[in-house]
Amino acid sequence: MASGDMIASGDHGVQRVPGFCLQCRSRCGCIAHVSGGRLTAVTPLDGHPTGSGICPKGRHSAELVYHRDRLTVPMRRTAPKGSGDAGWRPIPWDEALRETADRMADIRDRYGPEQVAFSQTTASGSQIAEATPWIDRLIRTFGSPNTVFATEICNWHKDHSSRLTYGAPIGTPDFAHTDCILLWGNNPAVTWLARVSEIRAAKKRGARLIVVDPRPSALTRLADHWLRVRPGTDQALLLAVINEVLELQGENAEFVRRWTNLPALVRGDTGRLLRGCDLGAGFRSADLVAMTPAGPVGYAPERRTWDGDPGSFDLAWQGVLATRDGPVSCRTVRAHLEDVVGAWPPERAARHTGVPAHAIRSTAREIAGSRSVCYYTWTGIGQSSTATQTDRALCILYALTGSYGMRGGNLPFAGAPTNDVSRPDLVTRAFSSRALGYAERPIGPPRYGWIFAGDLYRAILERDPYPVRMLVSFGTNMVVSQPETGRAREALRKLDFHVHADFFLNPSAEYADIVLPVTTSWEREGVRAGFDVNAAGLRHLQLRPAVIDPVGEARSDIDIVFDLADRLGMRDQFFDGDPEAGHDHMLAPTGWSLDRLRQHPGGVTMEWEPGTARHEERSLSGHARGYATETGLIQVYSEELLEHGHDPLPSLSSAGLPRAPAGFPLRLGCAKLMAYCHSQHRNIRSLRQIAPDPALEMSPALAGSRDIGEGDWVLVRTPHGSFTARARLMPACEPGSVFAQHGWWAPAPDGRPYGVEGAYDANMNSALSGGDRDPVSGSLPLRHGWCEIESLGTGTGRGRRTVAAEKGPRSRSPGNSDLVRNRAVHGGTNHG
Repeated sequence: MASGDMIASGDHGVQRVPGFCLQCRSRCGCIAHVSGGRLTAVTPLDGHPTGSGICPKGRHSAELVYHRDRLTVPMRRTAPKGSGDAGWRPIPWDEALRETADRMADIRDRYGPEQVAFSQTTASGSQIAEATPWIDRLIRTFGSPNTVFATEICNWHKDHSSRLTYGAPIGTPDFAHTDCILLWGNNPAVTWLARVSEIRAAKKRGARLIVVDPRPSALTRLADHWLRVRPGTDQALLLAVINEVLELQGENAEFVRRWTNLPALVRGDTGRLLRGCDLGAGFRSADLVAMTPAGPVGYAPERRTWDGDPGSFDLAWQGVLATRDGPVSCRTVRAHLEDVVGAWPPERAARHTGVPAHAIRSTAREIAGSRSVCYYTWTGIGQSSTATQTDRALCILYALTGSYGMRGGNLPFAGAPTNDVSRPDLVTRAFSSRALGYAERPIGPPRYGWIFAGDLYRAILERDPYPVRMLVSFGTNMVVSQPETGRAREALRKLDFHVHADFFLNPSAEYADIVLPVTTSWEREGVRAGFDVNAAGLRHLQLRPAVIDPVGEARSDIDIVFDLADRLGMRDQFFDGDPEAGHDHMLAPTGWSLDRLRQHPGGVTMEWEPGTARHEERSLSGHARGYATETGLIQVYSEELLEHGHDPLPSLSSAGLPRAPAGFPLRLGCAKLMAYCHSQHRNIRSLRQIAPDPALEMSPALAGSRDIGEGDWVLVRTPHGSFTARARLMPACEPGSVFAQHGWWAPAPDGRPYGVEGAYDANMNSALSGGDRDPVSGSLPLRHGWCEIESLGTGTGRGRRTVAAEKGPRSRSPGNSDLVRNRAVHGGTNHG
């Protein structure tokens, strides 16, 4: 570590090194305190764009770094998979990486690269973030289209299905200038601390806050409107709000006429947008068509302009036009949208969603009356069997405000300019078409080489549509983080070869042949171009130095990637094996290099500014830039969805809403805790003191109806299995729902065996199905299942029934014995 990278206090030799934390999505600026070469504390970095706070995960980083169960050397299994003891023995790095590369190359050359699959943990909630583009580069250059990334239950909808409407991701909310904030299925109070500061500042300035969430939270208490929606009914609620905005004529009329396809005509025979080629003379072939009192006019996508004045368009027009195919009945997109949302007046929506009709109307008035609106959503609507169309409805509601890309709205493509080193150019149709699940969902995640865990299991176990023989995992934990726990174990056990890189052993690593120890962010250098919190953050460029030496022989994910690339004959694609050269290439558009950034330990603020109203800017041709869609317009009506057999508008019938199976009357949702990310951190003692046991949140009335008391152990039964948790009574909770947390498996500090099986089976995902997927994205209804609950007593032997008495002895998977016998396993977690 260079002396210019640290700020020394002079007190007892403690060095204070500025950097940023990677324990979650917030990326909070922080100071690492180092004494005698050891990390001793992490505190906030004043003046950083992310604010002046840091969550418990960051504050207790030293416990993770020096945890007694850290993997510190590469290890090889010596016993068969599924045996009680894996027989791990240390091996040299050269041996571990040589065998990994040899196995990958052999399968690639004999069977094809697709028969080597990868799994990669989330960049949003783990320390792998800086390595993610390099891991993608390795996978894509190697040629495998099969990576389990869990994007379909995480970021897919806000970042990718939103492109069906905007042509771009959700963007960064401009909290500093907005009049209204809409949080729908997103609770940054436990997942994105930096944004909470921005929201509080906006509220203090006078901005209004709308929160849609079935659970009470710190932000529902701040909200001007809290819509306590029943899990699984968000789409119905959204359609009702859109209906009211249209009834109020509360849309931004000038914007939607000019910059959306609401005025465009739709053919009644094919459902496709009417084009100039349908009408013949006077129209260009690719033209969209709108209707004015003087007749139809065209829109030229290549010029991003309408031939007529958008103010004259008749958005309600319907009639018959003479086309090359004869007379065709046509209607505007606006008329079709009114039909879709008109089926959901507030009173009907209230019966299904639990949100009162007056609250729906007042929320619509708030949105319609705001000069600018910004919004955010995440897994609250993304983990649903109708996630894509629910997100589409939210995008359409937001498009009506005219705020997308505008000051006070959401700013797309607002991050700092860098070169994308993940090699997206290699993700061609030929590449994607070999991905598992592509045939079923060609415009979903497989389009980018991101596959579903269930499809991986099928390929391993049934060799359908082809075998997968090897898995290379970077920090994942599919056994706990995905449904179908038993099938996951069976598949991992059957793999020919499995390599797992991580901080700790976890239930998924238990089935690996080789495990590789990975450094935490405090033990390696990292760089971030833009902090997604506000305009100042987006302009902030910062290098985080390694503040301590690696623990044991741990190496960074990036070093592992570059080494494997070299051994696989891909050195020339990886900057001749020089990660620093690769990072300098990535940073080139910013005008900075790693070496220059090392001289600025707190980071630098670039002169570049995130643009607003970029769709109105002129291109080199002199025409407006438009939005990043094929036509340059926001696509309220999606022909891409239509072409793949889906509804071009997010229509919904009552039959499309979730229905309770017999014997399971309660809705089962899921929520996150600030102390943990996914299946991580539960072996950190200080964090475990904050949330020592898995909780099941419910209203006091619901608890009373089941004879459940605060703190009781509760058995949660679903149509697919069961798990246990402690009752937590929350007076404002949606009364027909209960809410658990996924990711529990590490034993409690007192040794209670929270294994993935057993009397205290706390793994929620073991009771969930891998079926009922969203037809576009493949998302699962992890936020709106069904269950029944009953008290098992206090769990101490003094309650109505103890867990052991109720559930009795259960057979354990042979491979799980390590979880209670081997200290190196039972406390572990992963970095994803």
